[in-house]
Amino acid sequence: MSDTNLRTFPCDEREALAMLYVQNQDLTGLTPEEIYDKYCDTYEKIKNHAREQYKAKKLARRSTSI
Repeated sequence: MSDTNLRTFPCDEREALAMLYVQNQDLTGLTPEEIYDKYCDTYEKIKNHAREQYKAKKLARRSTSI
């Protein structure tokens, strides 16, 4: 069996949204490292927001079923 990684980008909606957001920013004058940092920061914000939304929906379902 080969150790080939066939992962594609983006692998989920969070990666796609983060890339789309960064692509639509003015990146003039930014270094590749700064663009990478911007992508990572954006991805983390989206991931954290999605997590909070999931928790809120789960809590709302729990409170309406009682």
